[in-house]
Formats: sequence, C-alpha cells, structure tokens
Amino acid sequence: MGLLSYLFSFGKTEKTCDNCVKSFAQMWATYNNRDDAVPGDDAYRPHTSPLPTTVPAAERLVAIGDIHGDYNKAVRAFRLAGLTDEKGRWCGGSTVAVQVGDILDRGDHEIRILVMLERLAGEAAAAGGRLYLLNGNHETMNVMGDHRYATPGANLEVLGFSTWRDFCALMKTRSGCQGQADPLQERRDAALLASSSSHPAAHMARMAPYNWLRTRALQPGGELARRFFAARPTVLQVGDNLFAHGGVLPSHVAYGLERINKETQAWMLGREADGTPAASSSSPAASAAALAYRAPVFLRGGNAIVWARAFSASDERRCDCSTLQRVLESVPGASRMVVGHTIQTRGINSACEARVIRVDVGMSHGCGDGPVEVLEVLRDGQVRRLREHGPAVPVGPLPPRHPHPAHHMPQHQQHGHQGGAGKEAAAAGGQRPVAMGAGAASTAA
Repeated sequence: MGLLSYLFSFGKTEKTCDNCVKSFAQMWATYNNRDDAVPGDDAYRPHTSPLPTTVPAAERLVAIGDIHGDYNKAVRAFRLAGLTDEKGRWCGGSTVAVQVGDILDRGDHEIRILVMLERLAGEAAAAGGRLYLLNGNHETMNVMGDHRYATPGANLEVLGFSTWRDFCALMKTRSGCQGQADPLQERRDAALLASSSSHPAAHMARMAPYNWLRTRALQPGGELARRFFAARPTVLQVGDNLFAHGGVLPSHVAYGLERINKETQAWMLGREADGTPAASSSSPAASAAALAYRAPVFLRGGNAIVWARAFSASDERRCDCSTLQRVLESVPGASRMVVGHTIQTRGINSACEARVIRVDVGMSHGCGDGPVEVLEVLRDGQVRRLREHGPAVPVGPLPPRHPHPAHHMPQHQQHGHQGGAGKEAAAAGGQRPVAMGAGAASTAA
C-alpha cells in the first residue's frame, strides 16, 4: 500500500497502529516495521512553567545582541564568546549567557537559529551553565501578526516547517490517534482568515507569499509562539545586571517585572492575562487572531519594554540618565542595565557612567552586517567587549560625536585632550568609521 493511499484513504486501511503513538517519528517507525529508537514530540511541547525574572550572579556573564535571522553570524557570536566548540556544541561550562532578543526578521534562517539556541540552552544547563533567551520587539510584532520585516527566505522556511509539521499531524491522525487537530482544516481556516479579515495585520499577511502560514505558526497559541517565545522572559535580572531588549522604564517597574513576564507568556500561549483559555470565536484561527490584536499594553508603543530607546541613543547627551538611575534604584540589587534594539554603529559601548551597556551592533547581514561582537562581564568587575579579529577591550562610553576644536581650548590642554581622545578610541577597539551620516544610531525596528 502506498504512503499517499495510507494517508488519504478514508475507508478501511490495510494498516493501522494498534495504539495511538506519541509522535510522527514513532508512527513512521511503526508503519515501516522498524524497531529504531526515535525521538518523540518533546521538542515541540509548549513550555508553561513559570519564567525566571531574577537569577543569581555568575562568575562569567555573556550578552549577545540582536541576531535577526543570520545563522552564520549567530554561530560566530557564540564561538567568539567561548560558548561553543568547533562542532557547535556548548563548551562554556558554568558561563551564564543572555541573548537579548530579535531573532526574527531581516534574515532567512529564523527557525534554524531557534532550534540551535534551544539545543544550546539544554546543553548549557547540563554543563552547569545557562543560556537565557529574551523576547524582543520583532518577536512580539510577529506574534501580533506584523510580518513587514520577514524576508521571502524566512517565509519559505516557515512553509517548510509548517508543511512538515502538518504532515506529522496527518500521519498521526490517519494512524488512529484521537484528539488530533485536522491540519488541513487549520490551513484552510488560516488562509480564509488572512483573505477576509480587514485588520491591518491580515492585510500584511496577504502582501507576501506564505505570510498566512507565518501568521498561523506565530500567532498566540501557534506552534512557534507557544514552543519558543512563550518559554522566554521579556525582562531578566542576572545578579546586578538588568536585561531587556528595549529598556526598563519606571512604568514597567511599577507594573511589576514578574507580572510582565507572566502576562507575556500567557498571551503567547494563547491565554488571557490570568492564564485562562482565551474566549472562543468562530474558529481557533479567529480566536488566536483576536488575541494577537490584544497584545499586553507594555509590549506596544514607543515606551514598551521591547521598544524603548531612552537609554540606547548613541549620543550620550540624548540618553535619559536620570530616569535610568531611578529605575536601577527601584529594582533591588540592580546596578546596570543591558539593552539591545538600537544599532550601535561604533560597537558595544556604555553610557550614563556605565550604568547602561548597549549590545546591538547590527551584526546581521540583513541589518547592517556589522562586525561580530559580544559582551563579557566577569565577577571581578571586568566588563569587556569581545570582537572578532581583535583583542578584548574594556567597555567604555563612546567618544564625543562633535569634539570641541582644539583651538577652542587653552594651548596647554590641547595635547592632553588629543591624547585622551586617542586612548578612548583605542579602548573602544578601533571602531569602524560611522556609515550613517553623523553616526546616529539606527531607529529601524
């Protein structure tokens, strides 16, 4: 009997499984009379356990900025940080690493990176270390149905993923498993919703091929949303380092950082803020779409925890240092904030007397193609920038954008000023020339 006949025959089949199997791989082994030990569906189970908000300090802490679908740069960043070996396996021992979000958009290999990071997180935990992955604004945008920055290659990757997972589900359904959703009906519902809804997100889903499949996988309760992003905190404190993709503002502290993590997780799982199932609609796809449009308020707008740029302007004069100080004083044990989101065209740097460190260097090929850099924080107080093909250097503030001309200073200070500027530039690791006009940080999402 052919495989297609087995799948699509709706009468009596010549071959069925005696018991409902747990995964497609196990079903495939049974169908082919193989006794191989095969993995189950554990890799796709949603993570619903409470998310951490505060974890202990580490002897060595690494921070990795925005990756944006660039698998090659992601691999190089982890290797540069000493977290992986030549085979891509965790070798960081007890190191604690934090990736600050924005895995999605602008690059073609989103799911490939997600799977790699999940594997590394498991290997790190087994070795006594940790890899924490945060949600950025591009994760929350995609869960909301905003796919404007998705590349055609990324949509093809989602097509392949969705087709394979639907094939798995169909195999299980045809093998006698009960309680399985009909993947073909789910596809029809998702396509119909994308073609008929007047919501702007649905309009975007019609603009590019396979965006409707992207919506289905990433919407609240969708397979990618519930498996990967619902398992990630949005804000995390490691020792005295407070991590967020955009930045933590006083309103976020007042709302409650643990509450932000809890409610973001519930929303991505397709639940209400209190954890109860979302109100049903005409179809599961419509229910998920309705929930996507009701994203928590702290994830929406310019002051959202994943969008705020108050502390990431490359020109330190534009950084809100007084607000930053208030936030750090209001979070027990916090003395420094680490943020991504805004591209630092001159490399990882600090501002506000080193109370904030900005780690998004636009390393993705689709987002600046900057050099690979990571941040290293050691227990003895050293804070260093690691950069490919260069020495580790202390992280300091950026040199002034428009230094005063030498003739405006007393003659006896000119030599000292010039030497100081040279040392500051050297400490920054020989940063490349600014490519964006006057060098202002990119404001792209």
